[in-house]
Amino acid sequence: MAVELVIDHIGASGDGVATQNGQTFYVPFTAPGDRIIATPTEARGKGQAATLEEMIAPGPDRIKPACRHFETCGGCALQHLPPEFTAEWKRQKIIESLSMAGITEAEILPTLTSPSGSRRRVEFIAAKRKKGVMIGFHLRRSHQIFDVGDCPLLAPGLLALIKPLRAMLPAVLPRNSTAKVMATMTNNGPDLVITADTELDLGMREVLAAFTAENMLARLSWRQGSNRPPEVVSARLSADISLAGVDVTLPPGGFLQASEDGERTLAAFATEALVGATHIVDLFAGVGSFTFPLAEAARVHAVEGDAELAGGLQAAANRAIRPITTETRDLFHRPLLVDELNKYDGLLFDPPRAGAKAQAEEIAKSEIPTVVAISCNPVTFARDVALLIDGGYSLGPVRPVDQFLWSPHIEMAAVLRRQ
Repeated sequence: MAVELVIDHIGASGDGVATQNGQTFYVPFTAPGDRIIATPTEARGKGQAATLEEMIAPGPDRIKPACRHFETCGGCALQHLPPEFTAEWKRQKIIESLSMAGITEAEILPTLTSPSGSRRRVEFIAAKRKKGVMIGFHLRRSHQIFDVGDCPLLAPGLLALIKPLRAMLPAVLPRNSTAKVMATMTNNGPDLVITADTELDLGMREVLAAFTAENMLARLSWRQGSNRPPEVVSARLSADISLAGVDVTLPPGGFLQASEDGERTLAAFATEALVGATHIVDLFAGVGSFTFPLAEAARVHAVEGDAELAGGLQAAANRAIRPITTETRDLFHRPLLVDELNKYDGLLFDPPRAGAKAQAEEIAKSEIPTVVAISCNPVTFARDVALLIDGGYSLGPVRPVDQFLWSPHIEMAAVLRRQ
């Protein structure tokens, strides 16, 4: 049964939140002050999800979305809100997470937001149906696929691949099958990894090789199932990215920061915080997004759980003669211990969304004077920072960085110093 609601605020997942008769409703694509008609759907937590049916009167913050596909495509949640509203909302998410962890006096700097058209890494969903291949994103909270046309998020080089992929994939995908297409912009063109439960024959390989050449890809790899390593099918040029003037070759599907602008912002924060440190350890180093900028003024030991990422980082460092050493180590199960950490006078850690609880517990016992914490999850960030504060560190400025434009996600960097 439809209900009339007035949206009060935006919740953690980007939905508008309204309360009526003690019941909480979560309504996507709504803004504070919107007066709406909505239809409740399924239960969500202690409240009820609902679908927007009619806009009776828009709130003062609502703006025209940047994309004609907004509300249909499942890729964005916040295009109907002004950039300054979203920037402050994301900053408040960090404040709330820190407060829930008992940290109430943090200095949270203004959010720095990456521009539109700067997203250099994206995963498309492709589905072959009777009439051809659809390629795009899952509809919001659905397994259905929206066949994307325009996207103001993506770097132009990635957006330009959609039509050619739609034309090529029918030759390599069986009917009623799906695939994932991970696309990353590199110095030498897009790098693609296609994941599908299909074994390639000679004809398919020839199609993929021709596609690589015709679309000026750096490289195209095929992964037969999500549990298999990707196989390079065709490579035109090296899939390199530049980090502090050093060309680093990405392994197929290797993690990379979402935008070059966001990466530079985070790296600048880290290098400024660690000025004066001469021997730095970079934990969860990945491809070296922060290792190489830090190595311009210090020796850096980079620790990464993925052997291929660590190997590529070391090879690039050796070619460029940078003072970098690497170590392959699972920091979730084997964190660096206190005696190992105390060899360094600076530390940076940038874990996945799950955070670095075990490693943070060891850092909290160490004597390292300066620590930089980078995270893409305010909740696990707050938990890990609280562990360091309990161990005697003081929290300095926290910098929110929004390289996930129009989504509820936010990146953040903080400096902590041993008291």
